Amino acid sequence: MAKQAKNFGAEIITATVKEVKKEKTVYHVETTKGVFTTHAVIVCTGAKHRELGVPGEKEFSGRGVSYCATCDGPFFRNKKMMVVGGGDAACDEAMFLSNLTQEIIHVHRRDRFRAQRSLAERVMKNNHIEVRFNTVVKEIKGDTKVESVILENVETGETREEEVAAVFIFIGSIPQTGLIEECTKDEGGYVVTNQKMETSRPGLYVAGDLRATPFRQLVVAAGEGAVAAHCAAQYIDELKGEAY
Repeated sequence: MAKQAKNFGAEIITATVKEVKKEKTVYHVETTKGVFTTHAVIVCTGAKHRELGVPGEKEFSGRGVSYCATCDGPFFRNKKMMVVGGGDAACDEAMFLSNLTQEIIHVHRRDRFRAQRSLAERVMKNNHIEVRFNTVVKEIKGDTKVESVILENVETGETREEEVAAVFIFIGSIPQTGLIEECTKDEGGYVVTNQKMETSRPGLYVAGDLRATPFRQLVVAAGEGAVAAHCAAQYIDELKGEAY
């Protein structure tokens, strides 16, 4: 992909961006390899998964700990899995995983889901999902891969060890908006755009997990990037009076 981009004239520079600021119609992008000026900027800095911060989470990431059911769920087909979280994403992913196995433990730290009611009810009625409220993960254990989880009841303080093959964590994500804090965002902190992937600032576009979108997958990000690039080119043509 990089070779193809270069063949069409793209220049790829590896550097850290420190600041993006705008003066009239020109953006100044300050990096560790100098300042670049441009009429349009596409930001694809993504989002960072929120972590539980418990022992074993980082050690077993990619070895039973996952933040994407559609990505990794099929690897644990017909095995016992755990879902952590109480929002729409957690409930939606638990429903997806329930098609792969008959044993899912869904834990949430509060006494009810915060997901929309219809979705929460579907999880509660699913025979393949055992819901445990007022429960938190204290530790993820195993040898070379996930083998069990230590759970704690937040009301009684009681702990128990549960054998599982995988732990899917859906407790939210943190959009990496540090370079474009002034753009309009939704309540979750994701950047709001129009269909052209344009932000509230003309000439500034975003694509991928940074953007407010109902579905975050590689193919979605790639499609948004294509739209952003096309529309950014059109925007520049309009500024130059060359639009057709």
